Order: sequence, then structure tokens, then C-alpha cells
Amino acid sequence: MDQQKLVELLQACQIPDTQKVKAATAALRKNFYPHPDSLIGMLHIVVSHPDPPVRMSAAVEALRLVPKHWEKIASDQKPAVRNELLQAVVREQNGKCRHGQSRVIAAIATLDFLNDQWSDLLPIVTQLTMSSDDVAHREVGSYIIFSLLEVNPTYFKDHLPKLFELFAKTIRDPESRDVRVNAMLSISAVLILIDDDEDDQAAKTVQEFVPAMVDVLKDAVESSDEDGIQKCFEVLQSFLGYNSIPISRYFKDLVEFMLDLAANSNAEDDVRTQALSFLTQCVSYRRMKIQAIPNMGAQLMKKSLAILAEVDDDDDDEDMTPARTALALIDQLASDLPPRQVIVPLLDVFPIYAGSQNPGQRKASVLALGTCAEGAPEFVSTQIATVMPQILNLLQDPERGVRYSALLGLIRLGEDLSDSMSSHHDAIINALVLNLDAARSNESDKKNAEIIRSVCGAIDSLAEGLGSDIMGKYGEGMIHRIGAFLSHSDPKVKSSAAGALGAIAASIKNAFNPYLKQTMEAMSTYLMAETGEDELALRSSVCDSMGRIAVGVGAQEFSPYVMPLLMASEKALHLGNPRLRETTFILWSQLATVYEGDLGEPLSGIFTGLFDSLELEEEDVEFDMPAEQQGLVDEEIVLQGKKTKVQSVEELDNEDVDFMDDDDDDDDDDWDEIVGVSAQAIEKEIALEVLGDVIYSSKEKSAPYIEKAVELVAPFAEHMYQGCRKAAIGTLWRTYACVWESMEKQTGRKWEPGLPLKFEPVANIAKLGEIVSTATLHIWHDESDRDTVTEINRSIASTLKACGPAILGQKEMMQQIITVLGTIITRSHPCQLDVGEDDEAHELQGSSEWDWWVVDTALDVLIGLACALGTQFAEVWKVFEKPIIKLLSSNEATERSTAVGVVAECVGHMGSGVTPYTSTLLRPLLHRLSDEDKETKSNAAYATGQLIYHSEDAETYLPTYNQILGKLEPLLPIKDARLQDNAAGCLCRMILAHPDQIPIPDVLPALVDLLPLKEDYEENKPVYQCLHKLYVLSNPTVQELTPKLLKVFQQVLGPPDEQLDQETREVVQGMVRILGE
Repeated sequence: MDQQKLVELLQACQIPDTQKVKAATAALRKNFYPHPDSLIGMLHIVVSHPDPPVRMSAAVEALRLVPKHWEKIASDQKPAVRNELLQAVVREQNGKCRHGQSRVIAAIATLDFLNDQWSDLLPIVTQLTMSSDDVAHREVGSYIIFSLLEVNPTYFKDHLPKLFELFAKTIRDPESRDVRVNAMLSISAVLILIDDDEDDQAAKTVQEFVPAMVDVLKDAVESSDEDGIQKCFEVLQSFLGYNSIPISRYFKDLVEFMLDLAANSNAEDDVRTQALSFLTQCVSYRRMKIQAIPNMGAQLMKKSLAILAEVDDDDDDEDMTPARTALALIDQLASDLPPRQVIVPLLDVFPIYAGSQNPGQRKASVLALGTCAEGAPEFVSTQIATVMPQILNLLQDPERGVRYSALLGLIRLGEDLSDSMSSHHDAIINALVLNLDAARSNESDKKNAEIIRSVCGAIDSLAEGLGSDIMGKYGEGMIHRIGAFLSHSDPKVKSSAAGALGAIAASIKNAFNPYLKQTMEAMSTYLMAETGEDELALRSSVCDSMGRIAVGVGAQEFSPYVMPLLMASEKALHLGNPRLRETTFILWSQLATVYEGDLGEPLSGIFTGLFDSLELEEEDVEFDMPAEQQGLVDEEIVLQGKKTKVQSVEELDNEDVDFMDDDDDDDDDDWDEIVGVSAQAIEKEIALEVLGDVIYSSKEKSAPYIEKAVELVAPFAEHMYQGCRKAAIGTLWRTYACVWESMEKQTGRKWEPGLPLKFEPVANIAKLGEIVSTATLHIWHDESDRDTVTEINRSIASTLKACGPAILGQKEMMQQIITVLGTIITRSHPCQLDVGEDDEAHELQGSSEWDWWVVDTALDVLIGLACALGTQFAEVWKVFEKPIIKLLSSNEATERSTAVGVVAECVGHMGSGVTPYTSTLLRPLLHRLSDEDKETKSNAAYATGQLIYHSEDAETYLPTYNQILGKLEPLLPIKDARLQDNAAGCLCRMILAHPDQIPIPDVLPALVDLLPLKEDYEENKPVYQCLHKLYVLSNPTVQELTPKLLKVFQQVLGPPDEQLDQETREVVQGMVRILGE
């Protein structure tokens, strides 16, 4: 082998000339790397070349060649090579080269250990690390140990006590921060070896290293050692990914330390940002631990708010400043902790911040509130009336930066709570108009352009939620104002304006018709763009807007535009712009919905486009890492909650990539720059969702595409990215529902409750059911992603209600549903626990709204089972009776009201099957009739009526009639929470069950005064059945009330049609006919 040529080629790779680097790389690959001697040559350069960048490049390449060639090297050569490497690394003065050489040693040792070779390595490096008086030797030894642990930790499984003895000394090395940091890295590397259940002592030993680790981080911070700081944070974050014992004892202290560090305005911004990121990870991965620490949620929220107040108008949008990172922590707190722990503390200080003389505090107040809306929309919605006056003041603040922040906060609030703000619509719209008009005075000003975009964004988020009646009042003025911005010089302003117009159209529906032609003409020109990032982003926004306009104005009015738009959308797929592809898919979903799939030939193109997207090859997220990072990851890691495939050294060795750009890199790149999900995976998530929309909207028209769709979608249920898993499950279940409903339409037969089935479905449905159930059951038990589990629950619940029990006949489906529901309702499912925890969640009171939605949707599956099984559900109820009754006594009003509603629905579906459970259900329901929460009382009235109407255990419930009547009476005047309607329904069901037990003359007049019901039309059924029965019984009281009732009958037979189902409508019509004779 030509050693000199090898050196020359490595040197050529250091030249900043792309063509020369490619040529040198190609020569190395072709002429050297296939041969074992190339490894010896590289190692010679590693230990002897005078130029550090060349030595480092040689180490990088040698590391890649070791797995390929080391075992082919002659045995008699190896001892000298090993010895040379050890001597070289000890004398090496360049830190980066020293680390590269250490990794080469570790790679060789990993292979040697498997063959019982190089047995003296560990004693040598241990001696260097523990006994040498030379700091440099200790640094070398400690880093080699880390490299060995990192590459092959399992080899050291039986050596943990000796390693712990070593770490106890190196973590407190008196002279070298590098040794202390290396000890931290090594401790992190052995975490994977510690199983709490099998080796409690090892876990506790590691636990005692935590205070020393914090001291290492403190020292690095005080010394402004950026590399040391980064590594310390990475190690501490790694503890969050494993079982909790190694960190549990000092977890509270660690969180408090990080919080103080983050709040220290004298610390470097990067340090504060990393501390906040660590806290965000704590909330995400240890939410139960955080929740269990008294007042910790409040501390985190209040200090995050104080840091957010540092926000600067001039901050670059891309910079992760402490203020921006604090906002991310607030978002995580709202999503993962109970509202009373984090939202209430925010609301306590909100008036102070919103009214502060400090503009930063005013900005922080509304930004934080808007951010919390997504995580806890139901709770925040109950507070809107209280905070709205301050929000309106902030929208008209004298400081433009505060107004901008208020608009951003309003956008976030509008996305989730626009209906809750409808009573303030005049003041909100007025404030938006004032901001818009002020910004128009100088539209070229960058900050004014931001205001215009934000006003458009606020309208975009608010319009549909405010509803057509409210938006109709402002339609004309807003359309003209915003339409003018379609010709603005800034493409981003145009995009925002298009979005707002689409939202207005979707809200006011046919009232947009007079502006349709002009708006479409103004926007159509932007659909022609084929180049330019801003131009394609604008095209994407216009595409989205047009889809919403179609939804608003309807199929007939939009028909002149649909075919040209579809043609343009198919061309958009080939322009190489990810966002444009995604909005194209969403447009297809909207048009398929509007036209119910009646799109002619383009429907085939839609399916083809979606199928092509799902068949795209996904690029592995490649970590082309310098030597300092080799071995840092296994084949699969988790980043931001997403599984990520990482290519191994051997795989990279076969790729056509440039390995020679390492010399300018730091020892370890910032992991925040790693993106764990490919662009194709994100696109496929949207394509999967849209495919479900298109199939379900198109019904029979989608039949030719179902088989291929299912074939493509099913594998995504096990995709590494949870967004794809969630979307795939939803689409599979919607496809099943579509095929089932089409079959019912064709056969004219409707499913009936209970098993065995009253009729067998066609073979293709049975096969589809098998595919859907298999894909679901494969992940449902162990899925750790909360949103995916929630989607599975929603899908199963809605399908059971729409399609009945057929799917329950699939192998193990019934048993597995009951098992998984049991774990979710008792909050022991993996998605409800911290990493590595078994039962911590059980002892905590309250939960975040996102956590509750997992339980809530599981309870909806229970209702779906009751609906599908009918009276047979009584056997299933045995399993769930105790946990549901426990929920009836929850301290959380939402949990109580939901549980009562579940009882009501299940009782209604199982009918007389509820009889054996009458006494155990009646007691808690009677108690809930006096609940402090109106929603719970309302549901309790509904449930009590259902129980009495369906149960055959009159002996148990009849003695409580007077008690029930006494509890219902004070509910009748209350107009909130459907109390009047549900109380009326309960009373009527009691009369239907036992008219002789009710003082009709006393109660019926009050009941009739409530009619017609205004909110809960479902209760019209028992009401009019009751009145009909009383007429049949010739009850004198009902006869006296006939004149008043005839007026009521006339009203309910009129609009809106949904007041009465068909059966009840016929009952009312019959009464009217008979009374008129």
C-alpha cells in the first residue's frame, strides 16, 4: 500500500474545494478502503502524523474501517498496534485528536473482547484513571472508559461495582473538570444496564452520584465551559429516559436547582435556555413526579412567566432565547399538569402582569394565556369572561409590541376557544379593526406588516368559532379591508389575508357569495407560481383558502372553480415544495367533503396522488457524525418523543457521502439541531388523514380504491413516527365504517345489538375487520403516545356506535377491548405513566386535560360497547362498575360529570339488563343530584331517569321517588347546563315507569311551562311519550293543559327539524290529530 499517497489523499480532503474533496474521497474508497492494509495505514497516520487535522481525519476513517478489517489483520501485528495506540493517546496534546483516538481504541477493544483478547486494556486504563498523578493521564483514561462503555455497555454488566468505585473517585477529581465530565458521561452510559427490579442497589448507587453531577454542572457554568455545560445537561437529561430510581431521591432538588438557574438573569442565555429545556423534559417525562411535589407546578409557571417577561421585540424568530424557551415550558405545563396546579397560578397573577408598567410583563401575560389554551381549553374557556377585559386593553395598548403580543395570544385563544369569546365579539372586532387601520398608515414598515398579518391570523382563528350570525355582521367590511391586502408587497401579508378570507367564507357560508368571483379572481393569479420560496408559500396559503371557501359557499356556487383548481393542485405535487404538497392534500379533503366524492375523473388522480405519497421512500435520518460522536447512539433513538432510525458506521461506510468535513466541527454537535422525523413521514401523516377523509366522504365512489388503500395504510400503524400511527389507525377505522355503511345502504338492513350477529356481513367486510382489529390490537396495549391512544379510543367508539357489534367478533377483540379499557380507566396504561413507573398515577388527584381525554375517550368506547351489545352489555358492566362508581366520587367536577353521563348512556343501551345493578347505581346518582357542579347535576338527572325507566327492580327505586322529586324541583328553574331539559326528561321517565307514584296535578303544569325544550332535544322523546301516555290514561291534568300543549306541539313540529326524531314526531303528530278531532 502506498502510505504516502494515503496521506496525500487525506490532506486533500482538508482543502476547501468540493471537487478536490470528492475526487480524493473517491480515490480512497476505490483504491484503499476495500483492503485491510488501509486500516493499518490509517492507524499509522493516527499515531504519527504531525498535523492534528490529518490525525483527526485518519481517526474518523479508521473508526469506520475497524469493523470491516480489524479481524483480518494478522494476529502478530495486533499487539504492536494496540500498544502504539495507547502510547499515542497518552502523549496526544490535541483534545479532539485524543478523543478520536480513544474511540478507535474502544472500537478495536469491542471486537477484541468478544474474542477474549486485549485483556490488559481495562487494568491499564483503570490505572491511568485512578492512580496516575498526571492529570492528562487521568483525562485520557477516563475518556477511554467512557468510549468503551458507550460502544458496548453490556460487556460491563458484571463489572458495575468496580465501575461505581471508579466513578466515585473520578466524579470528584480535584484537578480536572474533564475527568469529572467524563465520569458523568460514563455514568450515563451505564444507565441502560440498570434494572430497578433486579438491581435495586445499583440504582441507588447511581442515585448518590446525582449531587456530585450537579456540582460538576455548577463548576462548568461558573467557568463558562460551554462544552462541559452541554455534556452535563445531556447526561442529566439522559436520566429522564430511564426508570426513575436513579434520579428519584434528588429529583425535587434537581428541578429546583434548574429552575433557579433558569431564573438567574446573570447567567448566560445558553445556560438558562438549557435549564429550561431540561425542565420541559422533566414535565414531559416525569409529569407524575412533578405533580406529586407540592406547589411545584405553580413555581414552574410563575418563574417561567417572569422569564417570558424578558421577551424582546427585536428577538430573531429563529433564536431560542430564555423567553422563548420559557414559553415552551409553559406550553408543556399546560398540556401535562392539572389546570389547578398551573393555570390557576397563572390566572392569579394575570391581572398584575396585564396591568404592569413593564411592557414585557404585559406581553408575557397574554402570550402565556394563549399558549395555555391549547393544553387546557376547557378550563381556560371557563375563565374567558374574567380575563377578556384585560385582553381587550392589551389589544389597544399604546406599545405596538404589546399589541402584537396580544394579537398572537388572541390567535392561540381563537384556535381553541373562539366560541367562548362570542359574547365579546363587538369589542374584539373593533380592536382588530383599530390595529389594522393603524398599521395601514405605513404598510412598508416591517413591524406594521407583522401587525397586519397577526390581525388576519386572529380573524382566521376566530371566524368559524364565532359563527355565521356574528361574522355576518362584519362580513362586508372585513372582506373589503382584508381583500385589499391580497395586493400587498409582502407575500407573507398576502398569505395571511388569503387565510382570513377563507375563514370568513367558511363562517358566513352563502353570505360570501357576492364576493366569491372577485376573491377567486384576485387569488387565482397566485396559483400559477412555480418557483420561489415565498411565492410557493403564498400559493400554498391560497390553495388552503380556496378549499375553505368551497366548504363555505357549497358545491353549486363553487362549481366553476373546482376543476381548474383540481388541475392546478395535481401540478402542485411536482414542484418539490413540502408545504404545498400538504395543503394540496388538505384541499382534496375539503373538495371531497363538499362534493361527496362526486369529482369525476380527478377523484382517481386524488387517490393516485395520496397513494404515491404513502409509497415514497423515507430517508433515514442520517447522523454523519465526527469521531467524537461515534457510538453516541444505537440503531434507534427517541428524539422529542419520536423514534428515529440511525445509520450505523457500517451502513454509512457504503453511502456516497463526504466524511471529510469533520475538522471544523466541535467535539460534539448540538443535539438540538438533530431533526428526528423525516419530511416524508410528516407528509405521510397528512396524506393518511386526508385519505381517510376522502374515502369516508366519497362512500361508494371510493370502492375501487379501498383494497389498495388498506394495503398501504395498515403498515403505518407500526410506523416509528406517532403521527403516522395515529393517522393510520383513524383512517383504517373510518374505511371500515364507510364500507359497512355502504353495505347497509345497498342491502337495506340495519345492524342490531348483540352477538351472535342477526345477519352475517359480506366477506370483504369481515376481512377488512380482521385487518383493522389486528393493526389496532397490535399497538393499543403498549402505545406510549397519548394522542395515538386517544385516537384509537375515538375510532373504536364511533365505529361501534355506527356499525354495531360485527367488529367484536374478530379474534380476541372483545377480550382485548375490555382489558385495555380497564388499564386506561384505572390510569395504568403506558401512555398515562411516567417512563418506568407502574402505579404512581393512581395516588394523584386530578390530571391534565390531555390525560383526561385518554380516559374520557376510553369511557366513550365503553358506551360504544353498550350500544353494540344492548342487554348483553350487563355482563361487561360487571368489570367496570367499581372504577366507574369511583369516578362518580372524584374531586374533579369534569370526572364526576363524565362518569355520570357514562352511567346514563350505558343504562340506556343495556335496558333491563341494568336491573341487578340498580341499588349500587341509585345511591351515588341520588348524591350527584345535589352536586355543586351544574353539569354533574344535569347528567345525574338524566342518568336517574334512565335507571328508573329501564330497571325492573321497582322495589329498590320506588321508595326514593319522593326524594328524587325533591332534588329535581330546585333544578327546574335553572337554565344552565341543560338542567331544565334533563330534569324534565327524568320526571317524564319516572311518570312513564309509574304514573301512579307521581303527583301529576302538582308536577305536570310546571313541566309544561318548560316546553318546548331548548337545548337537549334528546329529552323530547320521553317528554312526548309521557304526555301521550297521560292522554291514553285520560289524565285530567293533561287534558286541562291541552290548549297550552297544542301551541307547544306546533312549535316542536316546526323548525329546527332536529328537535324530534322520526318516532317522536309521529307520536306528536298523532296527538295533534286526535286532539283536533
